[in-house]
Amino acid sequence: MYKLLATSALVAAGLWATADAAMAQAKVAPISVVVGGFHQQVFGFATNKKNVTGLPATPNSMMQYQDPELWFGGRTTLANGIAVGFDVQLRGHTDGGDQIDESYMFVDGAFGRVVIGSENTVDYIMHYGAPGVGVSFGTNESQVGTFILRPTNVTVLNTTASGRTSGGGGTALTHGTGNDQQRLSYFTPRFAGFQVGLSFTPNLDREDSNGYTDRNAQRANAVHGSINYTNNFSGVQLNGSLGASQYGKVSSAAATSPLSKGVTDLSAGLQVGAAGFMVGGGYRKLSADLGAENGSAMSIGVSYTTGPLSVGASYLSSEVDGAAAAGKDKYGQILFAAAYSIGPGVDLIGALFHAKYDDEGNATANENSGTGGAIGLHLRF
Repeated sequence: MYKLLATSALVAAGLWATADAAMAQAKVAPISVVVGGFHQQVFGFATNKKNVTGLPATPNSMMQYQDPELWFGGRTTLANGIAVGFDVQLRGHTDGGDQIDESYMFVDGAFGRVVIGSENTVDYIMHYGAPGVGVSFGTNESQVGTFILRPTNVTVLNTTASGRTSGGGGTALTHGTGNDQQRLSYFTPRFAGFQVGLSFTPNLDREDSNGYTDRNAQRANAVHGSINYTNNFSGVQLNGSLGASQYGKVSSAAATSPLSKGVTDLSAGLQVGAAGFMVGGGYRKLSADLGAENGSAMSIGVSYTTGPLSVGASYLSSEVDGAAAAGKDKYGQILFAAAYSIGPGVDLIGALFHAKYDDEGNATANENSGTGGAIGLHLRF
């Protein structure tokens, strides 16, 4: 009896030792981290008007622009088949004091995907609009605004659901301060081409940090939803999306403040492609009532890809209330873009563009327009 107990104890001790060794080994490197990202350098020119509010008095016509990011990520698959991972995107330059672009964790399984952390809303991620060409001079989040600058007093929208305006770096909207706030999102599995996404954003003034919103000063607890569809029918590609975001009011805000009203942000898009061509467009209606960005945006474009070459043209326009009591802020953007793959992960990119900003009060000092062009390299790794 004692011999049996002793033998059992030794076996148990051996099993625990093996388990401890396995756990110790697992603690060393449970998830393998990989590094990726992109690095882009662009050189170009553009005309800007002189003596415009918020802009350099005499903007130089030449510009050298860079946009590098390093991505650190990893994932592991559990014994039950569920995958868990993370993604951290580090900017290679400081962008308005924001060094980390996005930082989140995800859980993937047969149930879909759950994302928690600093990441875009589902109606942003799942949106389809005017097709872009290359990787930098797209219709909605284009570098056009870096070359042809947005006057301080002009508000601009694009067709994607986003907490910032487009053009010239953008300005914060009354319903948020960006699109990378910390939030919880869920994406269903794709079924018969359809997928649904839901996001919840507790604190709109937080990004890459921790804390609470003062509900007497900022909006809180925003909800976002989207449904999109993508499928191919005998060589004809069809993509479409519908999205909506709802931002509640601040009950203690003054009746004259935009925060005293709720905000509804609706977006839609459609793309049809065949034989290398892709035609598409997007629309966004932002109902902010007393907010300067209350208005709409639309885009339309076409692209063509053959082998390593892609070319395209697009038009984006927006019309919003602006800060004044009367009139509308207006923006128009015409873009011709091209990209050519000269090797694995190496793209030669270029664009010609024109943009015009009109102030709701028609004040010359608040308006700008110009024409420009740029060429550069985009590296993916």
